[in-house]
Amino acid sequence: MTDTTDQQPTIPPTALESDTSPAEDAEKDATQLTDEQRAEIHRRNALVRAWDKALTDMRQRSYEGKLTTPARWKRLAIAPQDMDAAAFEAGLMDYIESNPHADDSPAIGHMEAPKPLDVLLEGQDVDEDTPLPNPDVSDVVLLYGKKSVYLYSKPLLSSSFAHALFITTENDDFSTFIDVVRTESRVYPRPVSILDFMNPPYLWSIEKTRSLFESIGDEEAFADIHSCKTSLDETFFYSTRFLSDAQGKALAEFYGVEKGRNP
Repeated sequence: MTDTTDQQPTIPPTALESDTSPAEDAEKDATQLTDEQRAEIHRRNALVRAWDKALTDMRQRSYEGKLTTPARWKRLAIAPQDMDAAAFEAGLMDYIESNPHADDSPAIGHMEAPKPLDVLLEGQDVDEDTPLPNPDVSDVVLLYGKKSVYLYSKPLLSSSFAHALFITTENDDFSTFIDVVRTESRVYPRPVSILDFMNPPYLWSIEKTRSLFESIGDEEAFADIHSCKTSLDETFFYSTRFLSDAQGKALAEFYGVEKGRNP
């Protein structure tokens, strides 16, 4: 997709040297705008504010533990009045994809989500002829599925939970099980208790989780998915791509038994 919406209108440059204040220079520049330039700034500002509204909603949903799809922007009627909803959706997606944005790896260190536009501009006297700043999308993660593209804010939603939401939304329980086991083994690294799948967003019974594991059978592509039991008979799963059998069993005993006895 090619972004044609993020081009700033052509505005006459200010002089490099001036005896007036920046505010006076801005006011002077505004008076020198043509009607076409002024209309373009107004159009662009309306679009930026709509983008900001969509991104703010996405960040709020991330804080609530939810993913967002572009279809939501149409339901909320966020697009400017003179823009088709499909064009707005494509334009914002193009903008995010073509600007620095986050990946779905676990966050390292402290991260903060960008502030809403009204918070950034609080206390500033910005008239309608002043171009608004482009939105910061450095926190936005895009997950591409078969059904849709899913967005979330990396500082506000953990990558493991976001990915779990993503694959459960795609309605593929087997892939969800495999992905969760491999991700936990790779990222943390640790095995996954069968009891963990009883919690949101899965809400699976023990029987369902055990059935998913048993359905692997002799499939070579999933031969790395192993299980073990602790001394308290609790089942754990791990991937031998990232944990050896010895590590998987030792960590299962730690998380399933020892950690509870020595909090």
